[in-house]
Amino acid sequence: MTDGSSYASNPEYLPSFMNDPHDDDGSQVVKLNLAENDELTAAGLSRFPAGTGDVIDFTTIRYEERLWWDDEEHGVRMAVELLSSYVQRDERVAIIWGNYAMPTVVMPAEVAVRHARDILDAGPHFWIHPLGGPALIECLMDGQVTIVTIPSG
Repeated sequence: MTDGSSYASNPEYLPSFMNDPHDDDGSQVVKLNLAENDELTAAGLSRFPAGTGDVIDFTTIRYEERLWWDDEEHGVRMAVELLSSYVQRDERVAIIWGNYAMPTVVMPAEVAVRHARDILDAGPHFWIHPLGGPALIECLMDGQVTIVTIPSG
C-alpha cells in the first residue's frame, strides 16, 4: 500500500450509510484511523504476499475456496451466504478497501449483510475480515471471491 498521508483522505467514497451517524446501521460503523488500520492489516492482510494491483498473490499460497459471481444480484447473495455464520454468532467484520483513500470500517456482520449491495458498489476491490477468526475474504470487481485462512503470525 501507500504511505499514510492518503489514508482515509476520501471517506465520502464510502457507501452513504457509513457516513450517516443518524442511520441506524450507519451509527454502528466504526471508521478506523491509520494506526488502527495498520494494526488490523498487520494481523491479517499483511501476512499474505502481494500481487499486482494490491491483491493477494495466490500463486504462492493455498486458499480454502474460490467462487465467482456472475452479476450484482449473485454477488449480493454470495456475500449474504458467506457472512451468515458470522451474523448468527453476532460477530463484527472489518472491510478493508483496495482504495487506500477510504478508511477501513468495522461493523456488525448483520449490517454488512443488509448493505451488501452498497459495499459491492463501493469497490474497486476489498477484503472482509471477520474479527476474532482466521478467515479473510478477498472480493475483486471481476466477480472473483477467494476465502483464505490467515497464516499465524
